[in-house]
Amino acid sequence: MSEELCANLSQKVQETAKAPKYRGAIFQIEADEKGLALVDVKESSLKVYLMIDPDCDKILETRFFTYGGPIFTALADSFCKKIQMVTVDEACAITAESLELELRDTPDVRAIPENAPEIKQMNTLIKRILEAYPEKKGTAILVREKMERIKYRTQTAEGRAEADAEWNALAKHEKIEKIEAWLHQSVRGMLQGDGGDVEILDLTEDNRLKIRYQGACAGCGSAMGGTLFYIEDELKNNVYYNLIVEPEDPLDNLPPNQMSDADRNLAGLDDNNPPPSLF
Repeated sequence: MSEELCANLSQKVQETAKAPKYRGAIFQIEADEKGLALVDVKESSLKVYLMIDPDCDKILETRFFTYGGPIFTALADSFCKKIQMVTVDEACAITAESLELELRDTPDVRAIPENAPEIKQMNTLIKRILEAYPEKKGTAILVREKMERIKYRTQTAEGRAEADAEWNALAKHEKIEKIEAWLHQSVRGMLQGDGGDVEILDLTEDNRLKIRYQGACAGCGSAMGGTLFYIEDELKNNVYYNLIVEPEDPLDNLPPNQMSDADRNLAGLDDNNPPPSLF
């Protein structure tokens, strides 16, 4: 901070800005896993994250991020501290002016210049929290219900028995149709965005789904790692918990005489340099 700026700020503002306690971020996946609502609102260079219990509207965790300087940092850190374990309505009744009063070193000397734009911007951000919360609350409740349903169907004996009965009552083509529908809804868009796709080759009686990667996915390293795990998790959670996804090996349908010299050497099929005996 410059000496000129420091001269206009209280010691409390400067100390808070140097060592904020609530700087950071909260990600949507964290809220979803806990069945909570995440409100993240931004104004100018300040973004605030609130994790809220939709059952009682209480704020359980807060974080903020800003690159806007000491005033925003001090206001945001003070706000995040003040709204722990209060309701959204109570939090949104707080004003930047009340935060500024608490940041004063002495009651009659301002902590932040009266004309600082961060005061107005902070008030706008607080108002946006109240506006954003109803939609975020509704989404959180829907996600929680979905997660509870997935847990019941995949992790409880009763749920698995229901899933087994429903799955076994379907003909093979009906099972593939359900898988195709979910791949189209949840997976294909992601793959096609990267220039790839996936094709169903077969579904075996023991629920092994044979697939073939297409386009960019066919040569992608994550196709056998992160992408495969994602596809299998989506299908287990949303179609049938006992599905196993198995990508096609590109060499499976390639006759030996059509393999390249490099592939033959890699597979140990070099006629001139056979692999050493294992015995």
